[in-house]
Amino acid sequence: MIRINLLALGFLLGQAQAQQLPGYDPQLAVTVKTSSGKVVVVRGPQVPVQPDPDFTWRWSVRKVVKNSSGQFTAVHYSGSLGAKYRDAAVFLVHPDGRIDRLKNDTVLDIQWTADGRYLLGTGANTIRLWNLSGGLRQVSYQDIRASRVAGKTLCLNVNWYSPTTGQLSRTTEIHLAIPSLTQVSDKDTDGNATCEAHP
Repeated sequence: MIRINLLALGFLLGQAQAQQLPGYDPQLAVTVKTSSGKVVVVRGPQVPVQPDPDFTWRWSVRKVVKNSSGQFTAVHYSGSLGAKYRDAAVFLVHPDGRIDRLKNDTVLDIQWTADGRYLLGTGANTIRLWNLSGGLRQVSYQDIRASRVAGKTLCLNVNWYSPTTGQLSRTTEIHLAIPSLTQVSDKDTDGNATCEAHP
């Protein structure tokens, strides 16, 4: 009797471990046709095969965008755990069908530069710029409210907070040169998000 119970316990533990094994959710799959005519599937981030309903990241496809030449495609996934925690994943599809997950890809939004040579990722306080080989450059600000590519510059709205009260003190429009991300200008915007991306 004891042996049977131990076997049953082992089986149940094995089942619980199997439920937590990572896999791919077919609902997150994105089919991409490359410029060379190859069809590939971006499977997205790995998720538990049988998720725990009380403690599971919920993932969705946020954006699929080709660069201006149509040769590269970026796929942006957004993940959340309740209302407080956020995660992301960005995959780059090359013309030959190769798929790379970009490093440091926890961003809220992505957009290509006008020349299609760089992918920009906007986070809550960091701008990331990847080249077509996956190389990364980044800069950080206190609180990025909006961003938009404008020719060879990146327009950002940044909120600044008082170090003594913690209250919002001003909003600034900052222009960064692409691809160096060096600051070329800034001006106050009276709290307006002048750099919001246009649809």
